[in-house]
Amino acid sequence: MNWWRTTRDLAWPLARKDLQARFRGSVLGVAWILIAPLLMVAVYALVFTGVFKARWPGLGDSTGLPLDYAVRLSVGLLMFSAWSEVFSRATRLIQEHASLVKRVIFPLPLLGTSVILAALGILVLQWVSMAGVWVLLGGRPSVNVWAAPLAVAWWGLLALGGVWALSACACYLRDLQQMVPVALGGLLFVSPVFYPLDAAPPALQGLLVLNPMAGPIELARWAWFGQAVDWGFLAGSLLGTLLILTLGRWVFVRLQPGFADLV
Repeated sequence: MNWWRTTRDLAWPLARKDLQARFRGSVLGVAWILIAPLLMVAVYALVFTGVFKARWPGLGDSTGLPLDYAVRLSVGLLMFSAWSEVFSRATRLIQEHASLVKRVIFPLPLLGTSVILAALGILVLQWVSMAGVWVLLGGRPSVNVWAAPLAVAWWGLLALGGVWALSACACYLRDLQQMVPVALGGLLFVSPVFYPLDAAPPALQGLLVLNPMAGPIELARWAWFGQAVDWGFLAGSLLGTLLILTLGRWVFVRLQPGFADLV
């Protein structure tokens, strides 16, 4: 109960402030949260299915809707893009809140929690807007759609562990601000974003199995489309996420005493 009250009183206001700052001065404001994924689906539908005649592995040549490929791709890409944003932000997180670090008694792990809450809100709204248009155009959600919130929660746990670890380490190694975006660019191609896990090239299978991002993406596609999944792999991936969350918290707490001297 104390954890929930602290999160509500401290992390939620920071998350709300973060969202307000992001769209301040924008003509369309928060509407961009809904517009961006729709534009993404439209572009991918045009380029991949209209120009390259791409088909999602396992669906055959008859995919039903021209948007099917684009929506399947976008579900994973939105998750990966959200991870990329919070992990890149994590490398500057402590410096951005130097006043809280130096002058105020504040539970600093909640800085990471606030970033994740803001990103989760955006991800959920983007999914809802994309799903709404897809259904209006004739798409049929899977009976597993009840599991979509579980995929979102899994996304949040992995993101939180990564943000804690990166934000703490970046205080001591500022080079991470340049290294993390480059690493994420490479990680995109060893994540099941452009294809399902079982359709990955053999050379990438080992990397994909070790990639902690693969589990939440695969679960999300099972929830949305009923795509077949390896439940043993998901169980192992979930354990890996919990390990990352635990280690991330440990690293943050261990390095926290030196933050005030470094920001």
